[in-house]
Amino acid sequence: MDVRFVETLLAAVEEGSLAAAARRQGITAAAAAQRIAALEAGLKVPLLVRDGRHMAATPDCEALLPDLRQMVALKAGLAGRLAQEQLGGRLRLGAVSTALSDFGPTVVQRLEAEAPAVELALIPAASEAVFRQFEEGGLDAALIVAPPFALPKTMQFDVLAKQPIGLVRSEDQGQGNDVPYLVYSRMSWGGAACWRALTSQVSEPQVRCEMDAVEIIAQMVEDGLGQSVLPQWGGLARHHDGLSFEAIPGAVREVGLLTWRREARRPVIKLLRRCLGVEAA
Repeated sequence: MDVRFVETLLAAVEEGSLAAAARRQGITAAAAAQRIAALEAGLKVPLLVRDGRHMAATPDCEALLPDLRQMVALKAGLAGRLAQEQLGGRLRLGAVSTALSDFGPTVVQRLEAEAPAVELALIPAASEAVFRQFEEGGLDAALIVAPPFALPKTMQFDVLAKQPIGLVRSEDQGQGNDVPYLVYSRMSWGGAACWRALTSQVSEPQVRCEMDAVEIIAQMVEDGLGQSVLPQWGGLARHHDGLSFEAIPGAVREVGLLTWRREARRPVIKLLRRCLGVEAA
């Protein structure tokens, strides 16, 4: 049984018209009618009946619809599985903004050069939100801050960068604890590490504001609105040359690639790992 013919039948049932089904599939109405006739000849039962101005499924067709829909769904699933096994299809990569800044250009360039058939979707969000999306199956991979808990054995986290955490000031700004702090959100994974580093140096820091946006914090510090404790991601020096950075001993933020172990052999995941300099799992 030709699955294309089954798709035409299902379209006719859903649209209530052979002409509408033909338009939906990009074929002529005569071709659609021929497909239905071929199915009826093969199954030896009528499948469509005119109901006033519309076409409707016959009782025999109604009985077959669940199996026919499953057949079409199976075909779609097989196509998706083949796309996963080739350098094609869709790659959904979630990332924190700083990781996207540091690693995104390399990923985009390498995929364009080596796998132009891959449709890359970059989804920026905070690490925890990206992790939840990945865990729920909404992402294929993630560039995030190392989770503050043990990962299940089904997941693989490879560290890409160990970023020192330190005091960030404007070069023409005064020093000392009397200058208020712009705090990287303590609710975020990276921000919690920065807050621990800050409070290891200052017992009661004067907080001017708190946000989960390190690039904006860096800009505010450069504008003279305060000082901050931030990780030293690549874009800090690239885009904020008016800032000084003084590392706090022992304080580090790890950023890495999160993938599923079961997909380690998937070609597009293997290519992504190579792009980022990650050894084979």
